[in-house]
Amino acid sequence: MSGFTKKVTASLLTSLFAVSAWSAPIAHGETKFPDVNEEVTGNEEIQYLEDQGIIKGYQDGTFRPGDNVSRMEAAIMLTRELGLSTENRPNPNFDDISTEHPHYKYVAALVDEGIIEGTDSNEFQPDRNIKRIEMAAVLTRAYNLENEPISKEFDDVSGNRKYVSEVVSNRISVGFPDNTFRPNDPTTRAQFSIFLARTMDNQFKQYLSNAKEDPNFEPIDNENIRGTYIWHAENVIQEPNEILEFAKEHDINLLYTRLDRTQDFTVYKEFLEKAHEAGIEVHAMGGHPNWALKEGEERLNMFIDYVTSYQKVVPPRQQFDGIHLDIEPYVLKHWDGNTEDVLTTWKKNIQTFNDEVKRESDLETSADLAIWLDNHKTPGEDDISFSKWVISKLDHTTLMAFRDSAEGSNGIIDVSQTEMEFAKELGKELLVSVEMQQMDEHKHISFYEEGKQVMEEELDETKSHFKDNPSYHGNAVHAYEYWKIANE
Repeated sequence: MSGFTKKVTASLLTSLFAVSAWSAPIAHGETKFPDVNEEVTGNEEIQYLEDQGIIKGYQDGTFRPGDNVSRMEAAIMLTRELGLSTENRPNPNFDDISTEHPHYKYVAALVDEGIIEGTDSNEFQPDRNIKRIEMAAVLTRAYNLENEPISKEFDDVSGNRKYVSEVVSNRISVGFPDNTFRPNDPTTRAQFSIFLARTMDNQFKQYLSNAKEDPNFEPIDNENIRGTYIWHAENVIQEPNEILEFAKEHDINLLYTRLDRTQDFTVYKEFLEKAHEAGIEVHAMGGHPNWALKEGEERLNMFIDYVTSYQKVVPPRQQFDGIHLDIEPYVLKHWDGNTEDVLTTWKKNIQTFNDEVKRESDLETSADLAIWLDNHKTPGEDDISFSKWVISKLDHTTLMAFRDSAEGSNGIIDVSQTEMEFAKELGKELLVSVEMQQMDEHKHISFYEEGKQVMEEELDETKSHFKDNPSYHGNAVHAYEYWKIANE
């Protein structure tokens, strides 16, 4: 792909993932096409593309939304949308399209950019209908779509799986209700318009939504939190009822839930609705150590985009209550010897996280915090510890006070004291979390050996100690998978 196209697609991806994501719906006037009205599926997308000067009708003034798109028509629309120059492009030398063809220049431009290809028989086949799999391929190449491999399997997709993965992961198409993608089906002019509009502007991804006003739903904002972490994204999808039952049995009213953002939004809606019916807050969780580094910024933004996009296409009772980060860069080799640099990019990414989430949603922001980070100064603000800075930026912070006793030197209360005072001074909420994972080398940081009952007693001690601190918001246990099998 040429440098020019990379420049164009980079700009478009910035719009797709951050700057204009989920902008307010654009009001488009009626199209000039007599056969396109509000009863036609894709009406708004066709209007949008017409306004952009990307699509045109036939000589008789019609658009013919139900007609299939030819490969040449797709080439023309993409060349116009990408703003590609058609001058001085090398001849692709297809056997069935000469330089005299009236639309040759569009084909030459897209082939030169690596966006569209010919057939094995060295033909372009300009008049043949473009297949859905070809549509997926050209959009993936044109917009440099990148995502994690989609976990959704289609019954009829084997070859060219990458392209299907990308358009599904980026929510341009999610296939059909019978779990097929129908890769060899033709694409109608209305369908291609819908796919192209979704690729260009996130507002058109609202097709996923059946969202309606929900005046009878009361937002949940629990006090005296008892929380836990669902670390494996597949657990929410595979055992949602088991998780909710465990939560009810243990009086859990907050779940930090890791997400698989390659999944279609529908996999989370029922779980969230049932959780809310039970009075349980659910906060979307994501994180990786390198999200504190420059190279992790893109993945962080993709996580933010996924969650905030989800919020805008489901009713309140199916929405997340917050968005939570677990970023621990001190486990990376970058930390030792480069701590100041890591803290600098970590600080920037946390600021970006909070700003973007608040700009795009009303989600509560939070993050996990190691107890010893109060020993580090904030880059550019040497008069404030990094822990205090983090607490100041987020709605609440979860302090990883991983100890197996409440009282005494180096106990839960002792290691939480500094951050609790920071939170009080700042008027912020702080949760105290404890560990239940087996830790053979560091047994003092986990309740694995002592079991559930001792953990509950020590958490009661912690709660009793901090009850008069207005910033103390409750406890969390790391994590569901360890807690549920822990010794009594």
